[in-house]
Amino acid sequence: MEYKSIRDWFSGAAQMFSARNSALQISALPCRTRKGSLEVCLITSRGGGRWIIPKGWPESDLSHVEIAAQEAWEEAGLTGPVHPELYASYASSKQFEPGVGIPVRMDVYLLMNPEQAKKFPELGQRKIKWLTIDEAIERVDEGGLRDVLIRLKTDGLPT
Repeated sequence: MEYKSIRDWFSGAAQMFSARNSALQISALPCRTRKGSLEVCLITSRGGGRWIIPKGWPESDLSHVEIAAQEAWEEAGLTGPVHPELYASYASSKQFEPGVGIPVRMDVYLLMNPEQAKKFPELGQRKIKWLTIDEAIERVDEGGLRDVLIRLKTDGLPT
């Protein structure tokens, strides 16, 4: 969508924020153990190509666990059980354009041992990569997500 002025842009952003009525995003952290090594799946953002995890806005008709599963499917083609307990939360920012964003709280749910589909809604729009936990910690730019990955490395997967 194109805006005629910065004022139009802010008006659109405010409407979107108000419509969601929340500064919360729900994310899925896909994880598994392969050959005794903890791995996580990262995807790239569509805008800047940063390494992130699937995330989306709350929806009134879905639980947070269902949102996490939905976002993992839409953005990475991953399906599997989402651990029912909130794993972590961290402060983040939703960027609308470089330098302009709103603060959000990111709630993270673990997607355990997911399977990869060949076709899914955002196929071709992002890179998807399984990495060891140490490789993932090195790749992410976002400090809060890095802290979550460090915690996962320390604690291991829940049973």
